[in-house]
Amino acid sequence: MLLYSQWSRWRNITAGVEPLSRFGPEALYTQMMAGLVLFAAWQTKVLQNGYLRNYLLTTIATMLLLVGWAMLRLDNFNITLDLHDVRIQEATVFLILLVTILSAVLVKSFLAAVALLGALGFAVALIYVFFSAVDVGITQVLVETITVLLLVLVLYRLPEFRKLSSNMNRARDAVIAVGSGVLITLLVLLVTNARSMEGISGYFIANSVPEGYGRNIVNVILVDFRALDTLGEIFVLALVAIGIYAMVHLRTGSKPVTDADKRLASELKRVQTTQGDKK
Repeated sequence: MLLYSQWSRWRNITAGVEPLSRFGPEALYTQMMAGLVLFAAWQTKVLQNGYLRNYLLTTIATMLLLVGWAMLRLDNFNITLDLHDVRIQEATVFLILLVTILSAVLVKSFLAAVALLGALGFAVALIYVFFSAVDVGITQVLVETITVLLLVLVLYRLPEFRKLSSNMNRARDAVIAVGSGVLITLLVLLVTNARSMEGISGYFIANSVPEGYGRNIVNVILVDFRALDTLGEIFVLALVAIGIYAMVHLRTGSKPVTDADKRLASELKRVQTTQGDKK
């Protein structure tokens, strides 16, 4: 109470040492909070900028660094590539993939790019079929077809094709894209050569009839042994179908769907009418 009652006099006494307060804990706390705000503004501008391409670039670059560093630190880095049993149809599809990818990158038309991406997806579906993954190939074909239709539907809403990236950015993206492709290829070869157990094909063949009660091994695998995987594929198709349905039936200026929206629209219409009469 004494200090409070003599506060003005006490302030006059301590005024000479107030410049030293900028080195105290209060000033440190203020500077720390200001630095936190600056850091938040920087990371929002750089990382949380709302551009999907930057998110993909950051994610893929991080994967390249972490997975590549982990692979380089492996003691037993054994990769072998055996191409003696490659069939002519597989080599043909591989060439189609390369030509389609290069064309999609270099083309300057949205419609052509969408068509080439669709061709790329169909070529991938052929690879699934060649290696007896017919169910995955069918899912790939359906999803690719719906995706192409979806992109064609929104083409008229997009601006004309423009070169939005500089040559430096395009070179950076090309390096990261090629690097990620090489990394995934090496990773697949590494995992394939590191297999220490037999495959499960023999189990499916031996248990298709006694456990799944079906002589069609593919059907038994899809609806019994791998039922959850098939359910996931169904979910994928269902979600894509819902998205297509929502886009096709989306109309600008559609009628209100709830009573509150109807009342709001009616009130807005009444206000507009009243203002028109006053004018």
